[in-house]
Amino acid sequence: MVTLLDAPGHKDFIPNMISGAAQADVAILVVDATRGEFETGFESGGQTREHAILARSLGVRQMAVAVNKMDTVDWSKERFDEIVGKLKSFLKKTGFKDSDIEYIPCSGLGGENLVKKAETSLLEKWYKGPCLLEQIDVFKSPSRPIDKSFRMCVSDVFKGIGAGISICGKIESGSIVLGDKIVAMPAGEGGIVKGISIHDEDAKWACAGDQAILVITGIDQMKVNVGSVLSSRIDPIRTTTRFQARIIVFDIAVPITKGFMVLLHYQAVSEPAVIKKLVSTLHKNTGEVLQRKPKCLTKNSNALVEIETSRPICIELYKIIRTSEDSC
Repeated sequence: MVTLLDAPGHKDFIPNMISGAAQADVAILVVDATRGEFETGFESGGQTREHAILARSLGVRQMAVAVNKMDTVDWSKERFDEIVGKLKSFLKKTGFKDSDIEYIPCSGLGGENLVKKAETSLLEKWYKGPCLLEQIDVFKSPSRPIDKSFRMCVSDVFKGIGAGISICGKIESGSIVLGDKIVAMPAGEGGIVKGISIHDEDAKWACAGDQAILVITGIDQMKVNVGSVLSSRIDPIRTTTRFQARIIVFDIAVPITKGFMVLLHYQAVSEPAVIKKLVSTLHKNTGEVLQRKPKCLTKNSNALVEIETSRPICIELYKIIRTSEDSC
């Protein structure tokens, strides 16, 4: 079973894209093969680069690149190779491995090479790879931290039929069964799991990786919001207003200094924050400290900083939730 998360491509909806990518195991990057359109999206200021960097930064390691609108260039192999060549070099620098990326020519208008292999003679002449649906099926399933404490990031809350409230989200770690006692943080509101639904089917349990809907009783709906985290009552997730984080600086007009105001996007949370301290700059590959207490952070910097939010947020130490794949 595959869950699709539609992440909008427009720059005004980057927070929505981050929320979707944070829940994803793999990504499908759709680019426009039309002459001039690909270049507009890929060159400086376009969204193709930013979306790829964000996806990799949020933990996505496998990607299918759907080169769409190939019918507008008469299924030209030369145009396809040109686009692939530019993307390969960029994605490798971003941190993706060539072996984890598949490039697929297709046409959304005619549905060509999406759910079944190419039937257009112009494409059949030179393309022998999978269609998009076949590539989705062969992606490697990531390991799941099922043995860790239960954590579920809330993406939606609504009042369903019957008692309790329905809470949607992705289970990031651990597992949950009917009757379990949970707590919603940062509010500290407790409740009991009375129902579990996965892909619109009732279930007795759910575990890490599942997109689930939990029916919870004994909990105040007003105290559970998008961005809240459900966790085990015996081991609730910690909340804080101040923490250290490793960040990557993209294309910025003004260098980041101490006191710099930012908007923090974490899972489904968007929270005003301030950079309280520049701890160090780091080597982008090894994490080695290059400079302690830098005066500022410029374009393409990799750094460790201290961030303070205006309200408590739920956050977990990386070393607690990391899996074997996180060290790759």
